[in-house]
Amino acid sequence: MARPNDHLPDLIEVDRSVGLVSTADKWELAINDELTAARVQITSSRYAITSATGGWVCIFIDSTGAPTNVRILAQFSHDGLAWWDFEEGLWASLYWEDTDTAAGIYKTYLLPCGGHDWVRFRAIGTGTAAGATFAVRVWFRAFRGAYGVAHA
Repeated sequence: MARPNDHLPDLIEVDRSVGLVSTADKWELAINDELTAARVQITSSRYAITSATGGWVCIFIDSTGAPTNVRILAQFSHDGLAWWDFEEGLWASLYWEDTDTAAGIYKTYLLPCGGHDWVRFRAIGTGTAAGATFAVRVWFRAFRGAYGVAHA
């Protein structure tokens, strides 16, 4: 009759290395502003990600009135001067209409960062006017280590 944990000696004899994910970096509030008629685009500060393999991006958007739509865009740079739009996978279509955001939305997405040096975020609104705005908050946290990716 096998006892609980009888398999432990077998596990100890075999190297079962597990890649660790390090999340020592703090959460950065990259964008915390409002898209209005006077300000239709917001660009965050840049964040150094040279040693990062990925990052989590948390997005909150709330609309007031009836602006048309809002887009969140990640951009990478090799030198901190020239910026390249990241439009792979779901990042090619992070758009929401005002009807989607009228009650506020909370979304989180994985951003692959391996091989890049800098990242920043942009929020771009259309159809904003007096009384028709998008409140946007974007948080970012880089990490190092292996991770799996599931695609829908």
